[in-house]
Amino acid sequence: MFRLIEQAEEYAGSQEGSRETALRYYNGDKTLVEADKGFSTVVSKDVRKHIQKLMPSVMRTILSNDVIAQYEPTGPDVPGQPSKEAQAEQATDYINGHVIPACNGERAIHDAVFDALLVKTGVLNWGAYESRRVVVQEFSGQSPDVLMGLDELGDVEDVEQAEDGSVSFRLRRIEREVKIVLRAVPRGAFLIHPRATGIEDSPIVGERQNLTRSELVSRGYDKDLVWAINTENEPADPDATARRGDDDDDDTDADVAKAMQTVRIFDVFIQMDTDGDGIAELHRFVVAEGSDHGDDEGRIVLEHSFATEIPYADVIAEYEAHQFEGHSIAEDLIDIQDINTTLTRQTLDNIYQANDPTPFIQADAVEDLDPLFNRVRGKPVLLSQGRSAQEAVQFQPIPFFGDKTWAMKQQIDAEALDRTGISDQSGGLPPEALQNTSATAAMIASDSAMARSEMLVRNLARGGLRKAFRGLLRLVVAHADQPRTIRMRGQWVQVDPRAWDADMDCTVNVGLGSGTRERDMAMLQQILGIQQTVMASLGPMNPLVKPEQLYNTLKKLCETAGFASADPYFTQPDPAEVQKQAEAQANQPSPEQMKAQAQMQIEQMKAEARTRVEEAQLQADLKVKQAEIAGQEALEQLKIASDADLARMKAELDLYKHRDTMQLEWARLGQQAQEAQRQELPYVAR
Repeated sequence: MFRLIEQAEEYAGSQEGSRETALRYYNGDKTLVEADKGFSTVVSKDVRKHIQKLMPSVMRTILSNDVIAQYEPTGPDVPGQPSKEAQAEQATDYINGHVIPACNGERAIHDAVFDALLVKTGVLNWGAYESRRVVVQEFSGQSPDVLMGLDELGDVEDVEQAEDGSVSFRLRRIEREVKIVLRAVPRGAFLIHPRATGIEDSPIVGERQNLTRSELVSRGYDKDLVWAINTENEPADPDATARRGDDDDDDTDADVAKAMQTVRIFDVFIQMDTDGDGIAELHRFVVAEGSDHGDDEGRIVLEHSFATEIPYADVIAEYEAHQFEGHSIAEDLIDIQDINTTLTRQTLDNIYQANDPTPFIQADAVEDLDPLFNRVRGKPVLLSQGRSAQEAVQFQPIPFFGDKTWAMKQQIDAEALDRTGISDQSGGLPPEALQNTSATAAMIASDSAMARSEMLVRNLARGGLRKAFRGLLRLVVAHADQPRTIRMRGQWVQVDPRAWDADMDCTVNVGLGSGTRERDMAMLQQILGIQQTVMASLGPMNPLVKPEQLYNTLKKLCETAGFASADPYFTQPDPAEVQKQAEAQANQPSPEQMKAQAQMQIEQMKAEARTRVEEAQLQADLKVKQAEIAGQEALEQLKIASDADLARMKAELDLYKHRDTMQLEWARLGQQAQEAQRQELPYVAR
């Protein structure tokens, strides 16, 4: 065991130089390229620039989702047992919504990805630690009855009773808690066998750790053994100084309490056959160095136990075939940074010299040389009698060649792009932002940069991140002691991880994010349009698009747009409500039936309208007929009355005629009589 630890340490030490160099270049160490005194010491931070271009896109792709990893059942449901799909959904919500925030998992993922890009390989570790914490609470003005039963909670100390009978005391108790952690292990502190090509085939995997004595005792290790371990002031990660750069502080002699002193331990997992069956088992050892209670070399085993898995995952952005270590961006850019640093310094030095050339002085032409050697703007220079300024001071012209060095620098930047594939588009800059570039060329450059980013993200997600999330699930299942009531998806629900399948598969969600925000929005808009078309043609309960999937698209649109949550704009569908609506819709007639019913209603309405028209026409005809009959009767009566009037008038006329005739006749007879009398003739009546 100790020999394996030594071999792993030697291998880690052999890689220390390359890691330190990469970190120094990232921090822009000025001493990496020597500069003469008085000349520019500026550093071109190409390594940092390229990593910072890539990191936002990679991290946005991985961490922009509320669900970083999604768990999936490994088999169909078993009759009589809880649904595996429901368990997978609960595990997804619980680990992404509670475990990851509680253990600051996003920071661990960020650091591991950063190490993968800079120092070849990042490492993630997951574990569960039972820790003890001393809690001291002070009470005053309490009733003496309060003291009854407190000894079951902890130790009651310094009890004092006041004159009014109230008591004050101190309650000291120990809280025990199982903490699930996900953390990034510095590559310099990680231990693996030099011949291993992966964590699974390595005979030893582990890490160096510097922990306080208090932390070790809180984990349950014997206090006397922990107190006997020598104090360690050197960091467990030999790259710590290079990582801090200019912020490094070498003062490690601070006087602290013994409980807070740091000691060195080795937490390692070793494949070894201890039962003689020829098959290696996985053992966990926690070893300390420098202890008086150890062996001849001062080594002591604090813990030895069997293990079920190696809780480490390698996070690699670009794999090297048949090797454990990956390939870093820094490896491609170190010489590029040296060249750019030299070109930048030479250009600046040329500008400085052209703007402030070296003066050539004729000493006897100047009365006082001090203003020339210690120049102050506006301070006069006294010349000798009869001498001119042109004679006293002359400047040697310096040719400017910065334009040529700057053109060379652009060629070097193009070489860096060819090596790494990292451009402005890798960080999400839209191709239209490129100046003096055709739209086609800009789009090709953008697609190439996105392809590089997507490849790195796939390597990260399908490798170490997936393994780490599967390990977290196994930890949660193994250390759950009771059901818990937590808030998930806006509701309080009870979850019991003990019933979950610890071997569920998982997928890291990296569907969108490696491109620009506008590109992601456009893709989501297209997906939304297709979903709306399907739901409009097949109905909301179709086999292709469910209400939950439509909500997920809307939610992702809000997240991509930069909003923290979609809750102010959209409501997540309630499965019970969706099912109720589906049942209600199932009882409704089909579209064809509804169409037929509508057609029948239209025909019925037409028939009713025709009936009403016919009735109205009949009424109108009846009224016309009645009017005609009434008119005929009126005409008949009018005719009768007219005939009667005519007869009466005729009778009256006849009467008048007869009377007139009689009157005429009587008048004639009277005239004849008178005539006869005059003639005295006898009257003869006729």
